[in-house]
This record gives sequence, structure tokens and C-alpha cells, in this order.
Amino acid sequence: MPELTSPIVILGSQGSGKTLLSRRLTSLQRTGEVLPDIDADVVPSIGVDISNLPIDKTRNIQIKEVGGAMMPLWPTYLKGAAGLIYVVDIADASQLAASATAFHHLCTLPAMKDKPTLLLWNKTDAPRVLPDTETVAFDAARAGAALGDNLTTMRASALDGSNTQAVMTWMRGVYGL
Repeated sequence: MPELTSPIVILGSQGSGKTLLSRRLTSLQRTGEVLPDIDADVVPSIGVDISNLPIDKTRNIQIKEVGGAMMPLWPTYLKGAAGLIYVVDIADASQLAASATAFHHLCTLPAMKDKPTLLLWNKTDAPRVLPDTETVAFDAARAGAALGDNLTTMRASALDGSNTQAVMTWMRGVYGL
């Protein structure tokens, strides 16, 4: 199991919901519940936002949310990471192919060997969510071939908080907590 000093890295294309997910996870960990009201007023991340989620009085899970504009630098953030959450906006068909290409590239990097990876379909609360037939660009079998049993896929909404408890459980599992 990785040490708690190794962060969970959150990557995804611009506008996929990484910042709101980070806020939602921070709020969930601090309060123990999914609060109905959360500050959803976000701007695109230009750099790296670091959050520490308290586990107990002396330990934290660190998450690093790396902006979509920093895509060329993403591999450098994976080297010391405990795990990866790759966020995909399931309501934005125009970004799907580019997001899939970036994800598959990441899956083949040496830094991803044996790294727990969560492919998170975000914005499931949107009025028009892409059906499974349109998400085949992600080709889970191809990603699974590169990552093996280290790939987990789930759907969530950072906006309304649905399934974010499962994301937190996955994160804790990365560290064996």
C-alpha cells in the first residue's frame, strides 16, 4: 500500500468537473455527509490545487487537482502519486474523443504501472448525458489491458454529490484504510 504522503492525482479535460469534485470530497471528508449546498462557482484551474482530507487527528489524504490546460505536464504528477482519478464530463460529446485519447496515453506510461485508477464519469445529473453506446471511445477493455485490475469505473455527480461517497471509499481503499 502507498504511504499517505503520496497524493491522489485528479486529471481530466478542462471543464470536466475536477475542481468541484475536489471541493465535494473535501466537504464530505470534513462533515461526514454529502451537503446539499456547495460552492459550485468555479473557474478553470490553471495550475495545481492541493487539498488535504483529514482521516484522523494526525493523518491526511492529499489530493492534487491538475488543471486541464496543463495536460502536457500531467505525466510528471503521476510519478509519485498513489492513484489517479480521471474525470470525464459525460454530458459533453465534443470533448469525449480528446479525453479518451489523453486517458489512453496516460494508461501506457511507466508511472501508471500498478497504479490504482478511477475512471469517473462525472455530471450524471446533467439533462443530456451520453448513453453507453457513445462512450465506447474510452474502450474500457483497452484501458483494462494496460492497467489490469487497477482500473475502476464509476458514475457520479460532483454538483449534486451523488456517488461521491463511493469515490471517497475508493480513495481510502488505495491506502488500505
